[in-house]
Amino acid sequence: MENKICRCNIPVNLQQDEMYKKIEEYITRIEPDLCVTDDEYEKRLQICSGCECLVGGLTCQHCGCFVLARAKKITQACPKPADNRWK
Repeated sequence: MENKICRCNIPVNLQQDEMYKKIEEYITRIEPDLCVTDDEYEKRLQICSGCECLVGGLTCQHCGCFVLARAKKITQACPKPADNRWK
């Protein structure tokens, strides 16, 4: 599978604590009406945490996104082909 890169413009070569900080900053800039509820967000993260496609606890091997960022957006779906686990 080819390496995919998240489109949220967070550099992938940061120290882990700095990476989480940048992801958190990105999430806080998402307009509230574009976010899922906190309960839905936690549900999505729980699903991703048990997925074999989660790489390094941060990214999805299917889309390259940081799951913490992707899961927050109401317009996003689980990118696993033929198996949207967030439904």
